[in-house]
Amino acid sequence: MHIIKAVYALDFSDATTNPVAKFSSISSFTNIVIPLMMLAGGFASLAMLLLGAFRYITSSGNPEKLAKAQSVMLYAVMGIFLMVISFVLIKIIGFILNVDIMPL
Repeated sequence: MHIIKAVYALDFSDATTNPVAKFSSISSFTNIVIPLMMLAGGFASLAMLLLGAFRYITSSGNPEKLAKAQSVMLYAVMGIFLMVISFVLIKIIGFILNVDIMPL
């Protein structure tokens, strides 16, 4: 009867053993995270545009409701604009640092 068992060290650089090991560099991590964030932001902006349009249509000419609906749509368009600017800035930074971030 053996009281002490043999213990073998695992290779944590293997992606099957350690799921974090598939990110070999920061650029491989950003190539996964940034597009997911931009996709979520796009869906959120689309939802806000649709909500603003619904509020605009159902406002019945009430100036307060019209103003709220217009502000919702304005902020949704501003969010889309900010996402486009951030995408361009990320591509410029990747070009300057010679890192392939978010390949098209």
